[in-house]
Amino acid sequence: MTEALWGLLQPSTLLVLLVVLALVATWLRWVAVAATLLTTFLVAVAAVVLLPVGEWLGAPLETRVAAAPLPDRADGIVVLGGAVDWRVTRERGQLALSAAGERIAAAAALAQRYPEARLVVTGSFADAFADDFRATPTDASLFFGPHFAGRDVRYLGAARSTYEDALLALEAAAPRAGETWLLVTSAWHMPRALGTFRALGWTLVPVPVDYRTTGALRIAPSWDVAATLADLDRLVREWGAIAVYRREGRLLD
Repeated sequence: MTEALWGLLQPSTLLVLLVVLALVATWLRWVAVAATLLTTFLVAVAAVVLLPVGEWLGAPLETRVAAAPLPDRADGIVVLGGAVDWRVTRERGQLALSAAGERIAAAAALAQRYPEARLVVTGSFADAFADDFRATPTDASLFFGPHFAGRDVRYLGAARSTYEDALLALEAAAPRAGETWLLVTSAWHMPRALGTFRALGWTLVPVPVDYRTTGALRIAPSWDVAATLADLDRLVREWGAIAVYRREGRLLD
């Protein structure tokens, strides 16, 4: 039910709904209603193209949690899911990264920087990384090297939400007092992610990656309407999820 509601309320779906309703109104010969709906649709599309709506919604999220200085030592690294394209990975037999793939790339770099750190990867099953995070590469390997030899890597594929990410990661890592753990996720997702972990009593060092905005709110028309709408869908969903998590007491700002 929740997924269906999010799907209905995202901007791209609402725009399609406007067109469908306009067509129905036209079929019923409600000319004024159809004209109003189409005008609303055109104005909304023009706003998406001409105004920096993505910057307005994304910049506050991406700047809320600043990247902390990396510590001299790290006991573990938690990498949140959403970076793997499961369909392509399964069909092609090698790791395929999504638009948030920088999460995995950053995790690999941090693992090399901290060779003793344990790795916890949520939202991912081990079979997706069969050729990666290993010392000896195969023909399909993307991330490999001697720093992965004998590495403790936990894959928590059962996680289906940020809250489950935090719960399962906390259980798998069992961090002890005084340990330093890093949290890797997209910058726009970091406020909710870090707040969720804090609500469970675990404070990690934030390592935001995968920035999508410049932080400069200037008028720069984008004619790639599909990509812009996809970004808006993601950001509207994130703001909505933050509101829900706050209401349910799952977020500690």
